[in-house]
Order: sequence, then structure tokens, then C-alpha cells
Amino acid sequence: MSDSAAFHEVDEAVRKDELREWWGRYGTWVVAAAVIVVVVVAGLVGWRQYDASQRAAASAAYSAALAKIPQDPAAARAEFEKQASSAPEPYRSLAAMIAAQLREPVDAQVTALAALTPTLSPAELADLANVIAAFKSVDTPKAEEMIAKLEPLAAPGRPFRLSVRELQALAAARKGDLKQARELWTEISKDPQLPQGTQQRVTAMLNLYGAAEAK
Repeated sequence: MSDSAAFHEVDEAVRKDELREWWGRYGTWVVAAAVIVVVVVAGLVGWRQYDASQRAAASAAYSAALAKIPQDPAAARAEFEKQASSAPEPYRSLAAMIAAQLREPVDAQVTALAALTPTLSPAELADLANVIAAFKSVDTPKAEEMIAKLEPLAAPGRPFRLSVRELQALAAARKGDLKQARELWTEISKDPQLPQGTQQRVTAMLNLYGAAEAK
């Protein structure tokens, strides 16, 4: 055997001894780490499947409760209140908002919606609850106060800015300030993102109050 071959065998033996020593010291941790990775991946996959099934069930329950409203509002409200305590988001917040609107009288709806806003997620739902409450209170003594609180939501780029402007126009019209009301409705009508339903309402209001002024 040549000297180089002998040195190679010795070197190989040394590496094997070092590997056995390293494995004896750290092998258990390597196996444990591998097992943890497998468990975590399996857990994530399982959780996603569970979460998807939970959301599908919540969606079906929410739709079923909505369908009950015309026939049995009390039963629908009970269903929504149950979902508001246990359903995953966003169905929990949506159910809470619907349950609040199924209360009687209207003042109770406004109070319930206002109480919900700190608990709703995402924040846009809290804004929506405030807008709905203001619409419901538009013919009450609280209207002006509630609508004034919505002014920050009328800023450019806010999702409910047009609804807030509509409320402001309605409040102005009810106070007899038709000039301001028409100015607000005209402002709304020029918005490039104006939905068709809002456009129809604004056009009707401009026609109605324009005709009233002409008389």
C-alpha cells in the first residue's frame, strides 16, 4: 500500500470517528428539529383546512339568518346574536351589526350600533356602523350631533365619504337650508366614483328640491 493510500485510510477513519462523536452529541437534536418541522407544517396545513371549514360554516349560517329576517325577525336576531359571540371574523362583526338593527324601536338600534363601534373589526366596519346609526337617527333630535361626528369620514379617499355627504344634505334640507343641501348633492353628483344607486338618489333629490324652490 502506498503512503498516500495509507494516509487516505487514516484520514477517512478519523472523519468517521468525528462524525460518530458529533452524531452522538447532536443527533438527537437534529431528529427532534426535523420532527418539529414536520409537526409545524402538518399543523399549519390542518389549521388552514379547519379555518376554511369554519369560515364556510359561518358564511352558511350568516346567509341562513339573513333569509329569516322577512319571515321571523326575532328568530333571525337570536341567530345573529349567537353568531356575534362565536363566529370567526368578519362574520362576528357583521352579525353583531345586523342584530343591532333588528332591535325595536329605532332609538334602540342607534344605541346598540353606537355601543358596537369600539368592538368591530376591521375599522371600516366601525365607520359603517356609525354611518348606519346616523341614517337611522336622521329624523330624530340627535341627527345633527351624530352627523357632525362623521365629518372625518367625509375626507377624500374615505370609503363612506359619499354617505356622509348625503346625510349632511338631508340634515340641511330638514333644517330648511335648501341651498346647502343642493350644494352637497351637486358635490356628490360630480364624484368620479359615484355608484349608480347613489346617483339615482342624488338626482331625485336635486329634482325634488329644485322643483320645490321654483315654486
